[in-house]
Amino acid sequence: MTGVAPPNVNDDRRRERAAWLALAAVPGVGPHTFARLMAACGTAAEVLAAARDGTLRRRLAADISGRALGSKLVAGIAAAAVDPDFVAQLVTAHDVWVLTPLDADYPSRFDVLPAPPPVIYGWGSPSSLTTARSVAIVGTRRPTPTGRSLAGRVARTCVELGATVVSGLAFGIDGVAHATAVESGGLTVAVIAGGHAEPGPRAHRRLVEDIVRSGGAVVSEMAPNVVPERGSFPRRNRLIAALGDATVIIEAPTRSGAINTAHHALELGRPLFVAPGRPGDPSVAGCLRLLRETPAAVVGGLPELVDDLAHVFAARPGPVDAPLDAVGVVPVEADIVLASLGPVARSVADAVARRPATLDDLVDLTGLAPGELAGAVSLLHLRGLVRILGATIVAGETLSRDR
Repeated sequence: MTGVAPPNVNDDRRRERAAWLALAAVPGVGPHTFARLMAACGTAAEVLAAARDGTLRRRLAADISGRALGSKLVAGIAAAAVDPDFVAQLVTAHDVWVLTPLDADYPSRFDVLPAPPPVIYGWGSPSSLTTARSVAIVGTRRPTPTGRSLAGRVARTCVELGATVVSGLAFGIDGVAHATAVESGGLTVAVIAGGHAEPGPRAHRRLVEDIVRSGGAVVSEMAPNVVPERGSFPRRNRLIAALGDATVIIEAPTRSGAINTAHHALELGRPLFVAPGRPGDPSVAGCLRLLRETPAAVVGGLPELVDDLAHVFAARPGPVDAPLDAVGVVPVEADIVLASLGPVARSVADAVARRPATLDDLVDLTGLAPGELAGAVSLLHLRGLVRILGATIVAGETLSRDR
């Protein structure tokens, strides 16, 4: 019996997936433009076909956005249509794996994005992007010793909670978060702004190897040959925010990538936790502004953060692979916290740690002037070390432990 063979679904899928790679790698085709092209033509293969036969502009004429594609962009798509295997050759040359929404392993955490990345390139384990728990930790490239220490402690705590640590592979807080996660035996995902030909700072090449070797991943939505530009970093930051079930900000000036990541997290409805630092310090001005102007929660101490993250993980759908009550989190001693404060704030914290008190009580207990006392209480409240319940000031969990 003879006849026409039925179409091979797998071959069609492979061709369409190859078309996704070719189209997404065209300079100027970001996630929003990719989605617009797909809406106009139906498939990536049809977009390339329309570019080849010169009908792409006409296909887009009915687009409700009414925006015309630039000649350079159309020419780039046409070039990709002529040589669709170019990206596949880059993938092979740089030994990266590729995920698209056509693949079952594509991270579901990206579903919350208005325009998910059409393609994700990576080194390491793709499964590290889909673990049951994850926390993004980001901050300044120029941290203080205190900030570096806190970043390490937060990353270690996240690993102990069974969470993957997500960050941006930059110098400073990002690097500390990744390195500590690896040293603690956990998984970490680094999201880079450019392609894998230049994966972040050269000084972090060993860190990249450690991340991959430990079962984590280094990922990007940019093709391997893409050099990051100024606009690449906000795009990278939205992926960091999406991959984290929660985001923790540690030391960030007013204008920084960490603050951009924080706003992406808020826009996506993801919980945001911010370490406040010292009022008046430019290195934490962005953190204080987040706490003042957004629903961000303060990082008052590791025990409080563990409690907060427990609620975040419990609310996330899907299987949980590590019971929180089995996690061995090392508590922060109250004496260590008190030693980090100035003398005025320390005297107030010590008094509140002994028993709840009103402002009038604290005037008697500390001998401080009311104005000086109010400033100290505000600082302690900002750091999450005390809670204000009506007229009464009570110790937070860190100060009340072992007291």
